[in-house]
Amino acid sequence: MRLYLELAKKSFQNHIVYRVDYVASLINAIVLIFVNIAIWRAINEEEGALAGLQLNILITYIVISFLMQTVYQMDEYYIEGKVRSGLISTDLLKPIYFRLYVFSYHMGSMLFKLVMQFIPAMLLSIFLFRLLPPFSTQMLLYFILSAMLGYLVLYHINFIVWISSFWFYWTFSLVTIKDAAVMILSGALIPIWFMPTWLIDFIEMTPFNAIFYTPILIYLGMMPEDEIFMSILKQVIWILVLFSIGHILWKRAAKKLVVQGG
Repeated sequence: MRLYLELAKKSFQNHIVYRVDYVASLINAIVLIFVNIAIWRAINEEEGALAGLQLNILITYIVISFLMQTVYQMDEYYIEGKVRSGLISTDLLKPIYFRLYVFSYHMGSMLFKLVMQFIPAMLLSIFLFRLLPPFSTQMLLYFILSAMLGYLVLYHINFIVWISSFWFYWTFSLVTIKDAAVMILSGALIPIWFMPTWLIDFIEMTPFNAIFYTPILIYLGMMPEDEIFMSILKQVIWILVLFSIGHILWKRAAKKLVVQGG
């Protein structure tokens, strides 16, 4: 386990080298939040679409969603790059478990974004957008737990797509479709409560709302405590299901590589 912690630490340190990217990402996140808040304010003024819903609740939802997206960003082509360059063969010969190796890399990257992007952007947002605080200290703890589980749900969805690079030379189209599904169905772009009932019922049967929507509802105190336990349990179940699918695909992918002489 110490080896994988060192890999995560190295990934964290590698990101520090690219300071310009860090500053650019931070500015980009703030600009995107500004633009989206402006759009929702315009919709509210023109259409009155937010009647019954306080605007500052929606603004807080948008800010938290965008900041979480900043932290949740992953290297979508990390495995594809290794497969196409042939480095995957070298990695498989190393005395490491490749899945944990990839996970450690992304954990280091995620921790960097959490410390260097999420926290500064959150502090700025409190002053710039008058962000609402967590509903309570208890809800803040539930939010942190649920957000961590949401990250794992997204990671395992991504891994299933990434592993397809063993069968498809380019995974750009699959990644694009996956990203679109995540953005729309997870509530990252538009809160799910604005969607039609039939679509909400469909989303409830998928893992997508466990990524962003569940943690943010908990932060806002919009989910009763008994539902919180069920939602967190649902997140854990989805992680186990997606992990199992990824494990099966990884076994087949590794076997395919060996058969082809990799």
